[in-house]
Amino acid sequence: MSLKENLKKKILIDKLSRAVSLSIGSPGKLWKVDKETMRELLSLSPFVLEKRRDLDLYFRELEPGTGEILVLDNELPLYGKTTLDDVTLRKSPELKEMVSIRNVIKILNDSDVLMCKGRDSLRHVRERALDLLDLRFEERDIEEMINDGIEALAGSDPGAVTETLDLFVELMGYEPVPAEVLVNDYIMFGSHHEAEDGRKIFGPIIMYNDRTNMLRLIKRKVAVDDPVALDLIPGVALGEIKPDAEGYYVFQFLKEEALKKESPTLH
Repeated sequence: MSLKENLKKKILIDKLSRAVSLSIGSPGKLWKVDKETMRELLSLSPFVLEKRRDLDLYFRELEPGTGEILVLDNELPLYGKTTLDDVTLRKSPELKEMVSIRNVIKILNDSDVLMCKGRDSLRHVRERALDLLDLRFEERDIEEMINDGIEALAGSDPGAVTETLDLFVELMGYEPVPAEVLVNDYIMFGSHHEAEDGRKIFGPIIMYNDRTNMLRLIKRKVAVDDPVALDLIPGVALGEIKPDAEGYYVFQFLKEEALKKESPTLH
């Protein structure tokens, strides 16, 4: 897969993970996991569905016949160094299996194989899904995304422009600009820095209006709670202050910034 496709998949993995996490309640309380979204996340991971009795088991084989097994229920228990038969016995025993004292002990106590539950299991699945992605890149990979963005901007296709910007947000680790400095119809994001006094500093800042197809850039770093920022950011967005770059030149800036970034050896 191309860098573009891998970044899109990473965005999807993170989106699905957040949705499942929101459906998981507080420890000690009953909750109803978003199982369909969890299924979609698992389909992007190395875990493979194995249906046993009334169970949906997701198996990641690490050694012949054994590995990690996630049970798709409201607790999301994740078992390690065990087999499908063992987990089936523990989670859905038949009457004939319960005549064995050894089996009863297994059914009543799974601490010998249980790795984690809930959000910890979700986190593990997300990490294994990310392990499958290759986010290493070369200049031609960046060029491909830049050309897509420029073409979308020229064709006044805000959906495609936003998609390209989302890819660079993911690649560069940019974050959304806080709501207090946003301007109507603009999405804004940039590199987030934490000042010694705890103030939020952003810069560079990319801003895009999907209604007017206007793409602008502020290169300098600004503290979002500073009066200067409250004038500068809306001023650039509304065209009252000249941006450091706009239109296609913003994509050229993103290309230069991306090529400064060291291509990861792993995800």
